[in-house]
Amino acid sequence: MKVQKQVGIFSLALVLFLFASILGMAKDSRRLKLDHAATVNGTQLSPGDYEVSWVSHSPEATVTFAQRKKVAATAEGKWMERPNRYESDSVVYSDNPDGSRSIVEIRFAGMNKVLTFGESAQGS
Repeated sequence: MKVQKQVGIFSLALVLFLFASILGMAKDSRRLKLDHAATVNGTQLSPGDYEVSWVSHSPEATVTFAQRKKVAATAEGKWMERPNRYESDSVVYSDNPDGSRSIVEIRFAGMNKVLTFGESAQGS
């Protein structure tokens, strides 16, 4: 009887741990719409809807852009803190001399941190 109780407690703890892990992972991704074709760290992305996920290495982050569950690009970024929280998700682009665009920053609704890419991530 004692062993059954221990197995039950262990099982419950495992389920709670897995549930907490799933919830924690959900916070590390967001859906994002790119209105323009753009590059991120040299990889071309088409306009459209993406699932943007990241693994933080404080303050660096490995960021994955997936479209229809297929990885479109992986880029190294950096988290930077801002004074205010953003009300909506947005993408900051830079215009390149050849007319193309690059993703410089991604802002997420409800957060006061942004993901920066390229020179803006290097220079800070």
